Amino acid sequence: MKKHINLIWLLIAAIPVLTAVSGCKKFLDRKPLGSATEGDLSQGGVEGKTLGLYGQLRTVEGMTTKVRFWFQNIRSDDAVKGSTTGDLADAGSPMDNFQYTKDHWLLNQNWDGHITFINATNDVIHDVDSLALTDPGSIINKAEARFFRAFAYFDMVRDYGSIPIYNSKVYKASDGNKAKSTVEQVYQFIEDDLNYAAANLPTSWPAAYVGRLTKGTANSLLTKVLLQQNKWPAALAKAEEVISSTQYSLLPNYSNFFKESGENSSESIFEVQMLENSNGSVKEGNNYNETQGVRGSGDWDLGWGFNIPSAAFEASFETGDPRKGATILYSGQPDGIYGRTVPASPPLVHPYWNKKVYTDIARQQATGDRFSYWLNIRLLRYADVLLMAAEAANEVGGASNTTKALAWLEMIRSRARAGNNSVLPPIVAPITQAALRTAIKKERRAELGMENQRFYDLVRWTPAADGIDALTILGPLGYVAKNKYYPIPQPVLDRNNLIVQNPDYP
Repeated sequence: MKKHINLIWLLIAAIPVLTAVSGCKKFLDRKPLGSATEGDLSQGGVEGKTLGLYGQLRTVEGMTTKVRFWFQNIRSDDAVKGSTTGDLADAGSPMDNFQYTKDHWLLNQNWDGHITFINATNDVIHDVDSLALTDPGSIINKAEARFFRAFAYFDMVRDYGSIPIYNSKVYKASDGNKAKSTVEQVYQFIEDDLNYAAANLPTSWPAAYVGRLTKGTANSLLTKVLLQQNKWPAALAKAEEVISSTQYSLLPNYSNFFKESGENSSESIFEVQMLENSNGSVKEGNNYNETQGVRGSGDWDLGWGFNIPSAAFEASFETGDPRKGATILYSGQPDGIYGRTVPASPPLVHPYWNKKVYTDIARQQATGDRFSYWLNIRLLRYADVLLMAAEAANEVGGASNTTKALAWLEMIRSRARAGNNSVLPPIVAPITQAALRTAIKKERRAELGMENQRFYDLVRWTPAADGIDALTILGPLGYVAKNKYYPIPQPVLDRNNLIVQNPDYP
């Protein structure tokens, strides 16, 4: 096992091989990010490695594959393990009930995948710096790599707390032997990377590069990083920079954002580009959608059935909120989107499923793929930025900030009510800071449900006077203060004698 892990550390920068693309309506006349040949490149190998990062974000286990929702959603009160009772029961106990384990293949992948990806970003940064490249294209490549490094480290610092900072190219396995940096040092490292990315990425890209990182992507992630640390004024400033850029807007229809037709829309800030052409002969995706699909038979064998909405989440929506039906797919009911009726439960093993990864049967039948490998994974969207701006403005306080917070909150609620003024009434002044804080928290849950936000929101809100925090909400499920962080995986400790285990995990 150790030999295998050490080899991973050395083999980290392979560029995905280009496959011919034909007949794909979604990617007509362009190649997907993460598939490049040297002939495509303006800065040679550096550009190739940079485009390769987009592919590795999609394919490296632990980044945006099934591991993502285990760590980021099942640990919350919005979701439970799902699937059948015995299927990955050893992983369900740690994530549903906070019985964390130090050594499990699924959970070790989270660490190893992030370190593999971080080393790939360092390889790009090393090439630009060591070759003293100063042309605009190379600087953009470096900015992309630093964004991706920050993205990976943000996951890791929220999952593990104090971790080593790897900021140079790995030449041998022993280069990975580093002691932990403090949480504060890691966050500063992330902020530095994102500030560099925001300063050097373009505002937009030509259509041929749809999905590539921009200044708005960097500033949006930076807003989230600052919010996680309760740096309210700085978070507000960055969120307003994204808003004032006028590069983004909410789609008129909430549910359309999660369809294939909503990919790379005006609301999208960052998403993983997946690809499957019209007949299924070319496919570049991962198992993120498949592992969450309805676990049924025949045409309803859509996946493995993990990461399903919890009963508590289903009951949490305001009366009449259309986002409930756009987020939760109900067994035994019409799907409300593609004209199908979902089989009842039983025979299906659960009453609810994640509708945000549910796709059109016409596309499934055309490609011969029921598992939605073509559906992009949404990582950052404009609605989240508006809610982060509202939260930060409310925390900074003052009449003008309250006015702005209410306006941003109403943008979200107005779009959600879809013209039905009998639901989701506007939240208006006069309102106390505490009441608005609670309203924003509830709005985040409804708007961003099943999008891997809830656990980290609850952690950063802890403790909270309104009871919407990790200890209060997750405590009945087994959560205690130490569960804010996961233990360092035992295989990591075995191969790096400079890392010490997290406190409270003897």
